[in-house]
Amino acid sequence: MDEKRRSRKEGVVFKIDFEKAYDHVDWGFLDHVLQRKGFSQKWRSWMRGCLSSSSFAILVNENAKSWVKASRGLRQGDPLSPFLFTLVADVLSRLMIRAEETGITEGFLVGRDRTRVSLLQFADDTIFFSKASLDLLQNLKIILLVFGQVSGLKINLEKSTISGINTRQELLSSLALVLDCRVSECPLSYLGLPLGGNPKTIGFWDPVVERISRRLDGWKKAYLSLGGRITLIQSCLSHIPSYFLSLFKIPVSIASKTEKMQRDFLWSGAGEGKKDHLIKWEVVSRPKEMGGLGFGKTSMRNIALLGKWLWRFPRERSGLWHKVIASIYGTHPNGWDANTVVRWSHRCPWKAIAQVFQEFSPFVHLVVGNGERIRFREDLWWGNQTLCSQFANLYRVISVKNLTVSNVLGNSLPLSWNFNFRRNLTDSEIDLLQRLMSSLNSVFFSPSSLDSRAWSLSSSGLFLVKSFFYALSKVSNPLMFLPAKFLWSSKVPSKVKALAWLVAHGKVNTNDKLQLRRPYKALCPQWCILCKGNGESIDHLFLHCPVTIGLWHRLFNLVGLIWVPPRSLEDMLVISFKVLGNSLRGKTLWQIACLTLIWMVWQERNNRIFENKGRTEEMVWDLIRFYSSL
Repeated sequence: MDEKRRSRKEGVVFKIDFEKAYDHVDWGFLDHVLQRKGFSQKWRSWMRGCLSSSSFAILVNENAKSWVKASRGLRQGDPLSPFLFTLVADVLSRLMIRAEETGITEGFLVGRDRTRVSLLQFADDTIFFSKASLDLLQNLKIILLVFGQVSGLKINLEKSTISGINTRQELLSSLALVLDCRVSECPLSYLGLPLGGNPKTIGFWDPVVERISRRLDGWKKAYLSLGGRITLIQSCLSHIPSYFLSLFKIPVSIASKTEKMQRDFLWSGAGEGKKDHLIKWEVVSRPKEMGGLGFGKTSMRNIALLGKWLWRFPRERSGLWHKVIASIYGTHPNGWDANTVVRWSHRCPWKAIAQVFQEFSPFVHLVVGNGERIRFREDLWWGNQTLCSQFANLYRVISVKNLTVSNVLGNSLPLSWNFNFRRNLTDSEIDLLQRLMSSLNSVFFSPSSLDSRAWSLSSSGLFLVKSFFYALSKVSNPLMFLPAKFLWSSKVPSKVKALAWLVAHGKVNTNDKLQLRRPYKALCPQWCILCKGNGESIDHLFLHCPVTIGLWHRLFNLVGLIWVPPRSLEDMLVISFKVLGNSLRGKTLWQIACLTLIWMVWQERNNRIFENKGRTEEMVWDLIRFYSSL
C-alpha cells in the first residue's frame, strides 16, 4: 500500500467478510478439493465420517430438544477444521491467479521486478488489491459469487469494505456501489493490525495503550501483593504490545508511556495514593541475573521481535513477502539480507526492520557447506571477525574482490588457495599468509549441502527472540551482585520472593529509609520495634537484631552448626550454605527456610507497629518451622 501511495497511481483495497465461514463449507466441494489434491479414497472417507458424525440440538430449559444432523460446515474447535478450511480457501487464491493470468483482474505491481500482489489470505481473513477500474472490480465480484456458489462460502458484501489509494472519492463511491459494500478509510484492520497506517503517529498505538488500560482497570490492585503485581506484569502487561512490536517500531513516547503504566502498577495500589518507587526502573527492567525483575525495556523487546524478520528473509525466498521486499528495496551486497539502506517510507515497517541489522548481525555467523555463497573476505564465517579485518594488510593486495569461499579454497580437500594477488608479497605479508593458511587448514566442506546461517546465541543455531532480547538487555556493569538463582528458583510464594528481592537491594522501608523519604511517617530512626533499641536498618532488622539473631541461631542449631553473623545481609545472601546437604531437596529446604525467616521477621515488625500485636521469639520460630516444613 505504501508503494502504491508513492507511485501516485489509483488503486483500491477490498476486504471481504465470509458469512459464517466455517458453518457454510460445502462437504461435496471439500471432498472434490481433497480428490484433486491427491488424497486417497480412504483418507477422504475418514474426513466424510468426521464431518457427518456431528449433530446439534436446541437447549430448552437446559434440556436438549430435537437433535439435528449436520449437512454442511466444519466444527469449530476441531483441530482438523482449520486445515480443511485452508484447502477450501486455497481454491479462491488459485482462481485469482488464473484470473490475473488471463487479464480478468489486475492487482498491484510492486517494486523493480513488478511483483504482482492481488490477494492476502489467512484462514477466513481475505483482502484484495486491485486497480481502480469498474470492469476489473465487476469481474472480481463475479469470481467471488461463483466461488461462493460452489464452495458454500458466501461473501457478506454488506460487511465487506473498500478503501482507496490515490483514488477520487466519486470513483471510490462508484466502485463501492458496484461491489455492494461500504467505503472505509485507511488504516484497515487486518489480522488485528492497522494496514496502511503510520506507525510513527501516536494514534496508531492507541489500541495498545487502551488494551493495557482496560487490563489495569479490571485488576483490583489494592488486593494484590507486590509479588502478585510482578507476576501480572511479567505474564501479561509486558507482552500486550508484542503483536504490534513484532512488525512496527514503537515511538519513544509510547514506549515511555507503557513503561510508566507498568511502573505505576508495580509500586502503587488502587486508592492508596502515590507510593515510593523503591528501585529505579532501569534496574527493575534488567534480567533477573543482573538484579532486575526481567521485564525488559520495551524498546529492546521491539528490536528483538523485529530481528525475527531479518532471520526469516534469507530462509523464505519463495514467500510472497520476501519477493515484495526484495523487489522494492533490493538485496544486501552479502547476498543474504535485504538492502539495509532504506531512504524512504515512513509507513512501511521495513525501514525500521532494516535499522535493526546493526544489532542483529554480530550474533549471526555463516556455516560453510559447499562454500559457493559465502564471501571469503567480507563475511563472518571463520573466527570472531571477518578475514578482511583479521588480515587487513594481506587483503589489500588481492586483485579480485567478493570471491566466494569455494573460489578461493575450492570445496574439497586439499585446499586450492586461489588468492590472485596483484603483486609479489613482502616478507611481512608472507608471514600473514602463512598464518592464514595455517588457521584455515581445519576448514570442513560439505559439497552436498548449501551454505547456511546460524544464530550464535542458541545451541540449535536457530534464531530465538528470547536470546536476542536477553543479549540486548545485558549491561556491562550491573549495580550489584544478587543471588538471583537463590531467590527466584526457591519454592516460596511470589510475595516472599518480592520482599527478599527488595531486601537484597537494600530498599525495604525500614525506619532509617523512611526518615529520608517520608520523615513524617517514620518512627524514631534510632529505635527498633523488635529489640527496643539500636537503629532500625535493613542489616539490623534482618541480621543483627537480638531477636533476629536468635531466630538465625535456632535455624543453624537445627542442623548442628555454630553460626557467626556476617557483616551485612548482602554477605549472608551470597554465602553458599550446604547445611542440609547437596541434594536438590536439601538446597530447596534451605532456600525456603532462609526466605521464610526474612518474611516472618518483616511480618512481625509490621504487626507490632501497625496492629500493636506481637509474638514471642518462640512463636515466630514455630511459624517459621511450620511454613518451611522443617
